[in-house]
Amino acid sequence: MRSIFALIIIALLLGTFNTAIIFAMNNNISNIDNSLTSINSKLNNLINEISSTKKELERFKSFYYPIIIKDALGRTITINSEPMRIVSCTPSITEMLFALNLSDRIVGVDKYSNYPKLVLELKEKGVITEVGGVTTLNPEKIAYLNPDLVLIDASLQKKFIPTLEGFGLTVIALEAPSIEEVINNIYITSKITLKLEEGEKLIDQIKSTIKEITFKTSKVPKQKVLFLVWLDPLWTTGNGTYANDIISIVGGINIFNDKNGWFITNPEEIISRNPDVIIFSSMTLPKSPEELINYIKNIPGFNEINAIKNNRVHILTGEAANAIERPGPRIIDATLLLAYIINPEIFNITIPNFISNYENIIRR
Repeated sequence: MRSIFALIIIALLLGTFNTAIIFAMNNNISNIDNSLTSINSKLNNLINEISSTKKELERFKSFYYPIIIKDALGRTITINSEPMRIVSCTPSITEMLFALNLSDRIVGVDKYSNYPKLVLELKEKGVITEVGGVTTLNPEKIAYLNPDLVLIDASLQKKFIPTLEGFGLTVIALEAPSIEEVINNIYITSKITLKLEEGEKLIDQIKSTIKEITFKTSKVPKQKVLFLVWLDPLWTTGNGTYANDIISIVGGINIFNDKNGWFITNPEEIISRNPDVIIFSSMTLPKSPEELINYIKNIPGFNEINAIKNNRVHILTGEAANAIERPGPRIIDATLLLAYIINPEIFNITIPNFISNYENIIRR
């Protein structure tokens, strides 16, 4: 009898326990349902906000465009809408577009555009098409890509403008003979493409780097610099060039700053001006770095030059040459690199005579 009574008690307890579990489960399910309802509500609100923001952005664009700009050739160009398919015709322009976070809009570049590495990856995948060399553009190939904006070099590529415009394309010519023009190109391009925030940030970084380096190098004696881009004949730069600007910023004096532009000089002229530092920059080298340094050292009379006496001859190639010779956003890198080469004692660094991959130097 007691066993039966005990079994009845256990059964009642189990029933009560199961009821409690079911009740709790129902409550939990109800709570989960409420949470899911809340999440769905928040997601719907977020979707509505995004949709509203997109509509506001489209309304803004309708007021923002068309915009009218003057390019480097003084031509008045009207941009009717936000460019979404862009062709870049020089490496420096390509680098600027990537720096402005426009990689998803680039459909074509020249065959020498190779920086950043992402441009090579996109070429390989067929996302970006090569449209010819800097001086051998293929207008038909550009037109086939159906771009709404083509950016060209004002000096080297203006001959292509009539053909490109004959295809109904919008063409803007850019030129950067100075740091000021590099900054202006960034501003114009960011304005055209509605990348104003990115443009402002990049310009601020450039100005900040220039200000910092100028301050540091202002406290030491200025070094006389010879900047060469070819050896036979000796091809160098005078005043009014991008390279000359950087030399001045980093505490150097271009020995030919009394002349203008790029020109051919001679050994006698160089010897008489006696540079403290010689920099030879070339994207591809005709000889090995050691052979080039020996070639420069063995030019008759060069043994009396300070740069030769003090082993301050530097050969730049590959990305190091690109950073200095391409007037674009890598002006930050070029400024740091030349500052280290011309005034290594300020930065407590020993600079090698041959530099290709420069990032391990300036990012140290």
